[in-house]
Amino acid sequence: MSDLVLITGATGYIGSQLVERFGGSDVRLRVLVRDASRFDAPEGLEVDVVEADLADADSLAPALQDVDVVYYLVHSMGGKGDLAEQDRTAANNYVVAAKAAGVRRTIYMGAVGYDPDGGSSEHLKSRHEVEEILSDGGTPEVVVVRASMVVGAGSGSFKTLVQMVDRLPVLATAPWRSARSQPIGIADVLSCLVAARTVEPGRYEIAGADELTVEELMREIARQLDKPYHALSVPVSVPKIEGAIASVVADEDRELITSLLEGLGDDLIVEDNKAEPVFGVTPMSFPDAAAEAIPQIAEKH
Repeated sequence: MSDLVLITGATGYIGSQLVERFGGSDVRLRVLVRDASRFDAPEGLEVDVVEADLADADSLAPALQDVDVVYYLVHSMGGKGDLAEQDRTAANNYVVAAKAAGVRRTIYMGAVGYDPDGGSSEHLKSRHEVEEILSDGGTPEVVVVRASMVVGAGSGSFKTLVQMVDRLPVLATAPWRSARSQPIGIADVLSCLVAARTVEPGRYEIAGADELTVEELMREIARQLDKPYHALSVPVSVPKIEGAIASVVADEDRELITSLLEGLGDDLIVEDNKAEPVFGVTPMSFPDAAAEAIPQIAEKH
């Protein structure tokens, strides 16, 4: 019998597409969701849906029963309260429950760019803390896939950049305009995650083919939108003000956009891109990845 794979965060952007990617394979799928009514299984795909909440330790045992591999794709963005504490609690609850259930492997999608000297955004610090919690116990095998900025229609940071370039006649760009990134297409991310079931345990960084500043990203976005690029450089970044403006422009939650804009200041560069040597994925260029995502964003808005 094939492995039973559990996907957490299955109603999110990456989790929902990962479910689709497993369609047609011999993998038995289960998803953990807080509200089963929000999950729509892809047509023709048999999925076991279990309602549970990582914040509620007592609810996790049924979801993890007989599971071999877990994709941990949950991370708080926006919302209310102490998000880092919420993520910390969820990760610790999972570690205890996974160990009790005998889960063999945890696959966590983290993020590149963490600065141990304290220069990272709060969002990136929390992502790294969850990575450490999951890696320190719970399952015998842990695979961490750290990704640079994800280029896709549902990627918060990329979608916000597209909407800002599309809707603002002049962009006020703070020092984050010089931050460097190696954006990776969503299709490449999903391919790496699928392959993570069978690679050697470890921590791996994946990124796209091109290294660009945020300003260079926006210029390419403008080119593909056939829009003129006009920007006014400002000397300081005030995320709360920028988030308030961008949330109106992008029609998104203010707290979510503020967190995303804070993260734009992180350099998301990898020294050793493992997409091809470990996962067998040749990353596409940023223009190609953007060309797939931008029309989908335009259709939705």
